[in-house]
Amino acid sequence: MAICFLSSAAPEAVAFTPWRGHFLCTHHRNHVHQGHQSNSSISKRGYKRHRISSKLRESLGRDSDSEISVTNNDDVVVTGVTLKMAFDSSNVWGVADLSETKSERFTSSESLDLVHRLRRESCVVLVGRGTVEKDDCTLTVRRVELRDGKQQPIRVVIDPSLNLIGGNYSLLNDGFPTIIYHLQTSSITAAPNEDVILVGLEPSDDGSGCKSFISPTAVVKDLDDRGVRHIMVEGGPATARAFLNAGVVDRAILVRAPLKFEKPMPAMMDESTLETAGLHMIGTAVVGGDRIEYWTRHGLAWPNQQLKMWP
Repeated sequence: MAICFLSSAAPEAVAFTPWRGHFLCTHHRNHVHQGHQSNSSISKRGYKRHRISSKLRESLGRDSDSEISVTNNDDVVVTGVTLKMAFDSSNVWGVADLSETKSERFTSSESLDLVHRLRRESCVVLVGRGTVEKDDCTLTVRRVELRDGKQQPIRVVIDPSLNLIGGNYSLLNDGFPTIIYHLQTSSITAAPNEDVILVGLEPSDDGSGCKSFISPTAVVKDLDDRGVRHIMVEGGPATARAFLNAGVVDRAILVRAPLKFEKPMPAMMDESTLETAGLHMIGTAVVGGDRIEYWTRHGLAWPNQQLKMWP
């Protein structure tokens, strides 16, 4: 079943269709931790191929034909899609407290360090439009040091109707590269500056009743065409559910804080959502008082035998 995300500002929707893809970094062939195998019969309809722009190449310090690879401390290449989400301890998996007027961090400092390490291990950090509107996030690596020669991850936002354009959001104005995926049916305006790249995707139709939606298949495939091999999906919950339902998530890190929100906003997902997506929990750890759950696709090893050592 497709998931539609309706906007109060415009009659838009986003739904995502199933696909299984393969991601491989070519800079380092040894000890590759990769996602599931590709399906050679996948149609190329529903996405439009785009090369990295000259500004984006300059920001990354690479030529247009280079692939973007990320290695961890053991020089292990991590590929595929890694989901990170944080919840309270309620049985509805609350992602925010609706009793508060401003979004506040509710996990420990140690868990936040983990998030920044995961960003550092990722080629791109992907969120939905709502996360940017609510949090005005930068999605950059700040709490841990970037390794020598490494750049900030590219920010990727799914914004079907380009509602963010014209807003004073940090990731549109901080000088780091950002890709915004939108529907080709959107009323297209110019990008706010040369650091922001607008990529139009064709609407997909899976028969769910949604008129206009973006498939994560198209997003992942377009990023793969650009040489991106490791995608971090950081939220929000609708985007997380969509990528899980699409079957493109290879591993997940779930942070469960010990507190309970007064009025939790349900994530509308639980263990069965991840299990249906082909993931299984391989272990847990306590980090700064938070419970960390490690999930991975069946048959796919964690990048490090000691779970807490990656990221």
